[in-house]
Order: sequence, then C-alpha cells, then structure tokens
Amino acid sequence: MSRYSEAGLDSPIAEMDGVNAFATELADLARRLAPPGAPGKIVMVLGVTAKAGTSSVASGLARAAAAETGGPVWLVDLDFANNPQAGRARLNGVSYSTDIGAEPFWAAEPAGTGRLVLRKLEGAYVLVTRFQHRSGEMDRLIYRRAPAYWHQLRAMAPLSVVDAPHGSPGISAIAPDLDGVILVANARKDKRADAERLAAYLEGLGARVLGVVVNRARDWQGEAGGRAQ
Repeated sequence: MSRYSEAGLDSPIAEMDGVNAFATELADLARRLAPPGAPGKIVMVLGVTAKAGTSSVASGLARAAAAETGGPVWLVDLDFANNPQAGRARLNGVSYSTDIGAEPFWAAEPAGTGRLVLRKLEGAYVLVTRFQHRSGEMDRLIYRRAPAYWHQLRAMAPLSVVDAPHGSPGISAIAPDLDGVILVANARKDKRADAERLAAYLEGLGARVLGVVVNRARDWQGEAGGRAQ
C-alpha cells in the first residue's frame, strides 16, 4: 500500500492493494487519529464519487481503531434508508440507545417516528448504527448541525467513524462539526481534480479534509509517480 501526497491535501493518500497491506495502513491511520491518551475524535469517510469503496474503508478503519484503542468505536452509517453497515456485519443482536444526552444530528418528522440504535460487532468493540422506522409513519428525515452531540460522543469513544454516502444530504450538516473528513477515490474512474474539487467544497463548509484513500493508486490517472515526499 503506497503513500502519496496531493496538492491541497495534508495527509497521505493510501493505495488499497491487498488485504494485509490495507489492514496495516488502516491500523497506522487509526494510531495517528487516536493515539493513547488523546481526546476522542470523529472523522467522516466520504467517497469522491459513488462506489468508491467508502463503506469498506469506514468499517476497516473502525475495526482497526477498536483493535488499537480497545474501543468502544462508533461506526455511524448515514445511509439511514439502507443501513448497509449493519446489514452486512455480524452483530450481537442487543440494541443500545444512541441517546447520549444532547440533541441528535438528525430528526424524524413527525417526532418519534424513527430511532437510531447501536449494535456491537461480533469480534470487535465496534458499535454499528441502524436507523429504524415503521413504513408509512415517517414523513421526512432531517440532518442538522449538532456540535453538542458530537462533543459528547468524543468523551465516550476514542474514535468514531461516520460513513457518508456520496451525495448524502447529511454531509453539509455534519462534516463541519467533526474533526475531519477522509476522502475515498476509485483510481479507475476518479481524477485528482475530482478529489480536489470535493475537498474545496468541504473546506468551504468549514470542514477539514485530512487526506484521500485511493483504491489501486497505481492507476490514479495512469500515473505511478507522486510518491510521498
């Protein structure tokens, strides 16, 4: 897994090339994001385009952080409609409340027609969210700024990872309240300009872009160069 530097991005770009290398890179990233004794942090993982591999990076980073820190690590899935993180994981079945004493980052209308719960991942101290609601009861779901909620979560977990689908309406509301955003690019279809454009948009919102993870980075615009400086 090679590292790269990109204009406008202040962290390495990693290449997802092999399971073991990918796990090693994510473990290193987890150690840098959540060193021992440091205050808790919350990062968003966001694809430069759809199907960039965002959910795999988010879940891998959450698992790595749990192993490095001992957890608990929250994995917040912003795809409330499909809940892919919970759907593809082995969970222990016991549900926990995400009510942590502050107004949440989402609201269902009418009030009380939805709830966000946590379940622990089997084999790792990762708590995965699932949004639950009854068909036909909820009219609308709103994402909103909630700095107090994220502040409270930082006190509860050494690292939390927010998996944001590309184009999610929650991005603009949530990203500015977090400690940073990690972009994920698919080297076979995404260009450097795509990543830089999205980074500029996020920074315009007040969010901090930490860097980019690139799948098959040797194909990144057909270039093998650009190694870490």
